[in-house]
Amino acid sequence: MSNTENTGSEVTNESGQQNAAATEEKFFTPDKIILLVALITYGIGQSILYVVFPPIVEDIGLTKTQFGLVIAISNVALAFGAMFWGRKSDTFGRKRTMVVGLFGYALGTFLLASTLEWGLEAARAPLLLLGIIMAARLTYASIASAINPGATAYLADTTSKTNRAKGMALLGMSAGIGTMLGPVIGGSFAFVGPVFPMYIAIALALASMTLIAVKIKEPSRHVNQEEKPKGKLSAFDPRVFPYLLCLVTFWMVFSMNQILASFYLEQEIGIEGSAKVAQATATVLFSMAITATITQIGLIGKFNLGPIQMMRIGFPVFALGMLVLLIANSLPMMWLGFGCFGVAMALCNAGCSGAASISVGPEEQGSVGGFLSAMPIFGMVAGPLLGPFLFDTFSPTMPVMVALAILILLSLFSLTLKVKSHDE
Repeated sequence: MSNTENTGSEVTNESGQQNAAATEEKFFTPDKIILLVALITYGIGQSILYVVFPPIVEDIGLTKTQFGLVIAISNVALAFGAMFWGRKSDTFGRKRTMVVGLFGYALGTFLLASTLEWGLEAARAPLLLLGIIMAARLTYASIASAINPGATAYLADTTSKTNRAKGMALLGMSAGIGTMLGPVIGGSFAFVGPVFPMYIAIALALASMTLIAVKIKEPSRHVNQEEKPKGKLSAFDPRVFPYLLCLVTFWMVFSMNQILASFYLEQEIGIEGSAKVAQATATVLFSMAITATITQIGLIGKFNLGPIQMMRIGFPVFALGMLVLLIANSLPMMWLGFGCFGVAMALCNAGCSGAASISVGPEEQGSVGGFLSAMPIFGMVAGPLLGPFLFDTFSPTMPVMVALAILILLSLFSLTLKVKSHDE
């Protein structure tokens, strides 16, 4: 095997060359559009959570640290669940895995929304409320963790290696659109009740689940009959470890600043009142989502960027966003900083995922899909714990300074990376 840097089309699956042109022409097939809708729904629910939950944390008697603990522990369950469902999808099926995940998403969100409403109705024992919220989130995490691994493996099954990074960008595009629409839905329906937007997310999840169950067929996996699994893929396998490391680190610094957006707006920008903070947070997340979507459609969709190129552009742009956030003294500057985050999210996520998927064989796509879904979540375990600690212990700008230093190192590290194709 020889190392080659992927600059677009140089990493090609020899056995699939005859289908590459057709795959290119028919990339947005009906099944991928349905998948996009389902993943947008998932993104909507995730972003609504960050719009609805933080502003009412103190109203229901919890602290910022307890809020971070809820997110962190549920993310641990999401990460391990993703690895389980990634391997399970190889036998259970991609379609079934996604259907089960969307059901768990709807169920867990319903339990959390009901609990938050109960907490807002009257003064409750904080520890009891915290325990019930944790149980709701763990229910969500253990089942909804099937969504991304199933979708990642499905895309690997239905795209050629030349289109793999573009396929993985579809995951990011859906998350970006969902993140963009979530705050809009949250802000538009907040007048009904602070938790009501979560019920809209539940309805969308059930509709998407039905659509996948009825319209999508289980894909062929294109596994050569002579090609046998080599055993369980390890996260420390040198073929994928560098990209998984980049993913977990990227999402750690991203989540530790995303989770603090509303607190930063309140203490540093000077916005007062839970309703106004929620609205401002929604606009900040919207700015991130719109730039992510534009990047995925305009840059990734139109230009044949390779995974490594995406990473080499994305990490410096992310660092630039942190620098803007560090000096931000107004809401427009927050929009600019989080706008850079959106560009970076689109490029880095697709780049890391595409490179890891290309590096392994067809019989390992379920496993690598689980890892690609789990690593960001592991990052979001550390982020919600580290961010509030730095924020409260040192200063509101400390999480930004730490993130900036890490992103400079990631930018330099990306210069050393090369994609090793499974077929070489």
